[in-house]
Amino acid sequence: MARQISNDISAVEDTYLATQAKAGNDAAFRQLFDKHYKWVYNKAHRMLGNYQDAEEVASDVFIKVWQKLGKWDTEQGSFQAWLNTVARNTIIDAIRKRDRIRERPLSGLPDEDEQPLSQYEDPRPGPDQEFEAAEAQQILEGALEQVTKPNHRIAWMLRHLEGYSIAEIARILNRKDGTVKIWIFRCTEELRKILIAKGIQWIY
Repeated sequence: MARQISNDISAVEDTYLATQAKAGNDAAFRQLFDKHYKWVYNKAHRMLGNYQDAEEVASDVFIKVWQKLGKWDTEQGSFQAWLNTVARNTIIDAIRKRDRIRERPLSGLPDEDEQPLSQYEDPRPGPDQEFEAAEAQQILEGALEQVTKPNHRIAWMLRHLEGYSIAEIARILNRKDGTVKIWIFRCTEELRKILIAKGIQWIY
């Protein structure tokens, strides 16, 4: 309950600051930047796995927010939801621009067209789950940083953290569905090995 109240207050603050920024208040935009930059940067770094790329993308996100803020209003949803959309699209554009490692499709691997992990998560965690969820997120992020193939990590995260379908990921990465499934499968296997080496049993 306390978390929900905190989120509601934060959303109200965002709406006020965004409205002020739309009216030309530079200080209000700076407050939005200071409040959300770390979140945008972390999201970019998880996807791109590179500090320099993450910083560049995070800067691009806020440039686009500044340029497009006049088109945002509360009827389109919360400011953070809109910011998330801008961030996600900017990150995907960065992924598309990067050189990608081409791999030869292999046969005999299991089909990876299951529902993304996000579909199984409880959308309303209780207070007793918050610490465990934060700890699990930190462990997962650390393991993802150790995945050796960036394209495997990106495909896995688009599927399981962003909720894209296999077909959508194939379009984003300009690869065949089968290749995307292989990348996700390989990332899953590598994550399992990384976590087992840390003494963590991950059943997936």
